[in-house]
Amino acid sequence: MTSSKLPNVVLLGRTNVGKSTLFNTLTETQTAIVTRTAGTTRNPNQGVCFWHKKMFNLIDTAGLDVSSDEAIDKKAINQAKKHAASADLNLLLVDAKSGLLPQDKAYALMLKKLGKPVILVINKVDSRKQLNSLGEFEKLGFKNIELVSAASGAGTGDFLDSVVEHLGDKAPAAELPVEAKTVNVAIVGKPNVGKSSLLNRLAAKEISITSQVANTTRDTKEYFLELTHHDEPLTLKFIDTAGLRREAKIKNEIDILSRDRSMDAIKHANIVLLIIDATEDITAQDKNITKEIIESSKSLIFVVNKWDLVTEKDTSSDKEFIEYIHRAFPYLTWAPVVFLSAKTGFKLDRLVKLILEVNDKQNLVIRDRELEKFLKYIIKKQAPRKKKGLRPPYLHEIKQIKTNPQTFEIKADQPENIHFSYIRFIKNKLRENFDLAGVGLKVFSSYYRRVKSHQTKKY
Repeated sequence: MTSSKLPNVVLLGRTNVGKSTLFNTLTETQTAIVTRTAGTTRNPNQGVCFWHKKMFNLIDTAGLDVSSDEAIDKKAINQAKKHAASADLNLLLVDAKSGLLPQDKAYALMLKKLGKPVILVINKVDSRKQLNSLGEFEKLGFKNIELVSAASGAGTGDFLDSVVEHLGDKAPAAELPVEAKTVNVAIVGKPNVGKSSLLNRLAAKEISITSQVANTTRDTKEYFLELTHHDEPLTLKFIDTAGLRREAKIKNEIDILSRDRSMDAIKHANIVLLIIDATEDITAQDKNITKEIIESSKSLIFVVNKWDLVTEKDTSSDKEFIEYIHRAFPYLTWAPVVFLSAKTGFKLDRLVKLILEVNDKQNLVIRDRELEKFLKYIIKKQAPRKKKGLRPPYLHEIKQIKTNPQTFEIKADQPENIHFSYIRFIKNKLRENFDLAGVGLKVFSSYYRRVKSHQTKKY
């Protein structure tokens, strides 16, 4: 179904309240440029949102600055008004941190005159101290109010529930987006571990220049592997990145650009392949690369390349090397390991199979009933510990917010008292109970809905 046939939901609000950040979060893209500079968005961005088997068109408009006399601002504002007038639902975004401002009131007045359905969305609710000051936004006179943190994604599940409920039958049954049929696979690692050789073997032709000279690849190279999976067409988009060098060896603009593009490839990947050279020791450089993977909550597969060059192997060699990897990366023991040779093609089919398995897992939908049982299980197994001088957090529920990346929200009393180690415990148990080996997980904590408030933390 084309976006022109979908109901239109329009994001409106003054400059720099987080409309573009929320747009990117809800559409799972980086289409809108996000900066701290007010008025970054001039032209409306448009994307399709999928939620609970429903779909709708989301439009991110330019911010309204009533004090601006610039012609370009007036043109953008008029365009935003036109979108609001034709919308099926308008979302007025305000900033909890800066409070209620005259521009917010101007937007509220404009929307009331249009007579269209409106949800007031209070963004940037990131600390408990803010909760007592949110009552001022009720002065705008809107009955439907949602609290979110667009940057972390917390609160967006309840918010999207509200959007879909307002749209009703106008929101058609969701179709699988074309983007979901393409899996972005980033090939990363330090220089000269065989990243380009792996891409060339997959493509069966020389796409990247390979040599014994470290850092031969300066740009990112791509190869598309088209196949059928579960009787559906699927494309694996392999991205060969420049070798990530130690900071001390980044000496010029080309090195900086190569590093940034590699980081960008990781950021936009669905799955990351971290290439380890079987003939060399794991170094601090390898460990530094995993920091970006962990921070981005990416799905990960360790690829031990040049396994054919390891001469003294026996039946326990694989197991011993996996234990070596786990000692080097103790927080990544959930990532599967595959041994291969990019030069000969040994075990290449196993790698492709593993990528497909991880992709299936990161798209797995878990029923609420199963998560209810899971929450009871982990609390019985290990309840959150009480911090000295603080009330222990009480966990009420856990919800799956979205897939790919797998994202969960824990609703609790005193969520700010949940220790990061307990969040790690929950992630490990999620992988163990729902067979999510290799899958990057995002877990947020927020206040239980009973008080209609959200204290958010990102892990």
